[in-house]
Amino acid sequence: MSDAAEFLRWCEDDALLEVRLRPASSRRALQGTQGGRLVIAVHAPPQGGRANREALEMLSRALRVPVSRLQIVYGNYARDKTILVRGLAENESARVASLLCGDGARPRKARRRPV
Repeated sequence: MSDAAEFLRWCEDDALLEVRLRPASSRRALQGTQGGRLVIAVHAPPQGGRANREALEMLSRALRVPVSRLQIVYGNYARDKTILVRGLAENESARVASLLCGDGARPRKARRRPV
């Protein structure tokens, strides 16, 4: 497994992501890896599960899966979390790693400039 995907483990048809959450950040982004974990910065504070919800929404968009397929299985009240992604095949590991590490970002639409 590559260094970029050390945060990614497989369990049958599911993936387990090791995540480090940075709540109350000024920037909202997937910030790469650190210490074997995917770092996610969110605006929401760590109160009432708001930071967790925002992190799951960001992962959902990045992986292009519904939020209902994501679940925090460890670390609900901690910054270090293990997130289960249901229904990903292990042969998708390269695609998942590239999407989460920024190599497979969706192309942006060209903005129209006023004439």
